[in-house]
Amino acid sequence: MELAKFKPFFLGVGIILGAIVVVFALKALKPTTDKEETAKPPLMVRTVIASHKEQVVFSTFQGEVRAKTDIELVTQVTGKVTSVSDKFIEGGEFKAGETLLQIDDADYLVALKSAQASVASAQVDIDIERATAATNAKEWQDLQGKPIEDANPLRLNKPQIDRANARLDAAKAELAAAMLNYNRTKISAPFDGRVMSKSAELGKFMARGSSIGRVFATQTMEVRIPMTDVQISELGLTLGYSARAAGTEGLPASVTMLFGSEQRLWQGFVKSVDASVDSTTRLFFATVAVDNPFKQHGDQTVPLVPGLFVDVQLSSPNKLSGLQVPRTALRNGNQVYVYRDDKLHFKNVKTVYTSREMVILSEDTSSELVLGDAVITSPVPGAYEGMPIKLPEESVADVAEGVANADDEGSSNNDAEGSIAIEPAIDAVVTEQQSDSMTEEPQDPEFDALEVDTLDASQDHQAAEELVSPKSSGGGSNDVEAAAAEQG
Repeated sequence: MELAKFKPFFLGVGIILGAIVVVFALKALKPTTDKEETAKPPLMVRTVIASHKEQVVFSTFQGEVRAKTDIELVTQVTGKVTSVSDKFIEGGEFKAGETLLQIDDADYLVALKSAQASVASAQVDIDIERATAATNAKEWQDLQGKPIEDANPLRLNKPQIDRANARLDAAKAELAAAMLNYNRTKISAPFDGRVMSKSAELGKFMARGSSIGRVFATQTMEVRIPMTDVQISELGLTLGYSARAAGTEGLPASVTMLFGSEQRLWQGFVKSVDASVDSTTRLFFATVAVDNPFKQHGDQTVPLVPGLFVDVQLSSPNKLSGLQVPRTALRNGNQVYVYRDDKLHFKNVKTVYTSREMVILSEDTSSELVLGDAVITSPVPGAYEGMPIKLPEESVADVAEGVANADDEGSSNNDAEGSIAIEPAIDAVVTEQQSDSMTEEPQDPEFDALEVDTLDASQDHQAAEELVSPKSSGGGSNDVEAAAAEQG
């Protein structure tokens, strides 16, 4: 009775133990297969040989034209406007000293005549006093018989002559003031120019200091252009630069603007660079001057007027030298990828000049890139030091030849003039790179392996087919052999 009571317990334990034995038996009898690991194919990249380049730096800036001399005309006397020149209109052209506006001069003419009369009267007074002094001197000598030096100054009328001279000087000063006020009724500018705006009309009463309009000189126009410290250095300029202090005309500048459907060009010079930084933009400003902007010559019939937005192109006086590579080869602003012995290597670089198509890198000790290095231009997802890579078959010989002849290529580039455009071979690479929409990922070897498998799907498919080979154990191998015998 007691054993029958524990019968269900022993039955359950037996079932569990039996199941464990079956599991281990199945694992022991499980057929094994030989695993064949496939090598990850290296990523195919495109390269260009780093070659020596001497480049004239061209920089383009934008700015607004302004007149070098721009003033506001104001009245210096009070009165009503009695005459306005036909040239005193917006855009009107005038000559230096030409009367633009006339204020009623009747009161000032009366004051002028009064001052002239005062001068004449003072002149008569001094003549009388001088005559009296001469008579007194003669009487002193005749009656006293003493030298004239012993005579009293009052006896010789000297104080009266001094007073008359003072009155004459005062009258002349009043005459000069009256003449000045009279001349100020005619308002003009001291330079050849044009009218920008006007605020006085015929018959309007103008108080002293009232504005009648704004005019500017047409002799010289200026363009203020913002520059960075890098651009100032590339162009060979310095902070506080002054063409006058240097005794030169300044750095040549080409001022261009699209007017209508035609490009217009004016020649100018950089006259100065500010010695301070703009507090708002944190940039430096340079001043470009264009002389005779209204002069028409050849096909140039459009004047350079204030308010226009123009492009200003400057070129460096000296050529910059360094190693030229496409701009797509520059990574993170200071690094390039180099191909060597089927491996990828990082090299830090220092940029000397940058354009839209290419960059020139320094050749000094601050840059690790050397002449003849094969610089990678194609995207490299998940790049890391020593990453296995390969070149297209048609490019292997070209890279080897380029490395061997790097010095010859550098010397030929020195003979050629620098220009903005890159050589045709590099342009083709750049064009191909711009069409590639791949972006670089963080440098992770495992991620790179996954990415390479995705990019090279055809090679992965071939590797998968090799897994199904006679080396595999089990019935699958016999089936493959049987199928091969039937096909034979």
